[in-house]
Amino acid sequence: MSEHAGAPVVVGIDGSRAALDAARWAAGTAVRLGAPLLLAHTYPDEATFYNGTAMMIDAQFIQELREDGNSMLDAATAAALQDQPGLAVERDVRSGTAASHLIELSRAARIVAVGAQGAGAVTDYLLGSTVLRTVNHAHSPVAVVRGEPAPASPDARPIVVGVDGSQVSEKAVEEAFALASAFGVGLDAVHAWSGEKQHGLAHASKYVDWAAYEEGEKAVVSECLAGTRDEYPDVPVTEVTTQGASADVLLRHAATAQLLVVGSHGRGKVMGALLGSVSQNLVHHAPCPVLVCRTRQ
Repeated sequence: MSEHAGAPVVVGIDGSRAALDAARWAAGTAVRLGAPLLLAHTYPDEATFYNGTAMMIDAQFIQELREDGNSMLDAATAAALQDQPGLAVERDVRSGTAASHLIELSRAARIVAVGAQGAGAVTDYLLGSTVLRTVNHAHSPVAVVRGEPAPASPDARPIVVGVDGSQVSEKAVEEAFALASAFGVGLDAVHAWSGEKQHGLAHASKYVDWAAYEEGEKAVVSECLAGTRDEYPDVPVTEVTTQGASADVLLRHAATAQLLVVGSHGRGKVMGALLGSVSQNLVHHAPCPVLVCRTRQ
């Protein structure tokens, strides 16, 4: 039996359009994975914080917030079932903070999905504390649902996975193959490598056998795919090795993809505080949903 058997696709719901987009994407993904959909909403505790200062909230107001939350989940359920009738939809409404709620649910989740909030310089830079905290600390892969028009059901476009030969990218490769198989689509494994400018070799480039160097970079991709590729013979794979900055190369390939899958490092005090520069660039700017993967802890 799969380690993911029975694990739900979780999506955070806050009443925004972005959350409804995430719910529709999560519903389509849940159907392909044979998983239930779990809609999660969080409302404040009786003691919440305003500008860093504890503030008591009236019990009647808390009850109203709880009822509003259930109304949001009703709307999200309707959106999910409109696209995916018959899908098993569960809900989890509790008090606290949204990120802590989603992180807790991620322990038993197949995927946690969150909506990317809007556009604009400030929003695009910050992305939202709930989204970034969830991506940084969740125990399951986290999908940041982006794209215009908003994605819903999986389609015929390929899934793109970033490959760099590290243990982190191996986890991304595993997830990407599993989803490509479930969606019935191809997988583009993309690896970006640095040339003479990035290595500071511009003046000595004539002494470097760049053809041999590139062959070595291609081998990185093949080796990273080898074992998992054998597990999913139904998934057609295109290996892409391109010179350039990783984020730029992946963003170019994401333009024709339905999902971009990348790995990210652990949850230590430093690494857990901020995504790596490549991952952060992608979750802020990708034209399609981005799935960020870590090894479960």
